[in-house]
Amino acid sequence: MNKTVVIGIGNPLRGDDGVGWAVVAALASVAAGWGITAVHTHQLLPELIDEFRCASQVIFVDASVVGEPGTVAIASIAPTLSGPAASHQMHPGVLLALGVKIYGRMPTAHLITITGRDFGYTETLSAPVVQAVTAVLHQIQQLIQAPIPVSGANIPTR
Repeated sequence: MNKTVVIGIGNPLRGDDGVGWAVVAALASVAAGWGITAVHTHQLLPELIDEFRCASQVIFVDASVVGEPGTVAIASIAPTLSGPAASHQMHPGVLLALGVKIYGRMPTAHLITITGRDFGYTETLSAPVVQAVTAVLHQIQQLIQAPIPVSGANIPTR
């Protein structure tokens, strides 16, 4: 169980919101060599848990509206009961908590965000976001090479 799953989230018809899809597309040529599975989705849904429930690590990639355009941020994610749980706003931590309830464990998880500049109706990423895709690929490669602790996770109670 030394598999990494990368999930690119967003809408490729809304400019920089499609950066998660762009990262998954960029990973296509290296995915097999890096030992990863890369998938894209418009929104987080419970069905995605089956994509990564047996993985060692899951990395979510999404656009952000906070910060300077092109800024890349990475954060560890733990299963949590707090946060949006509606399908079009589901937080990755809530998805992990659901997975723990169903399967008893979830993999180590990270969220990589890229701050966008243009979220209008376009299929093109802005220049700072295009440049950030390379940095995100580097971050993913570093996460894959790092030791991956796998353990059961406890869901916090309210």
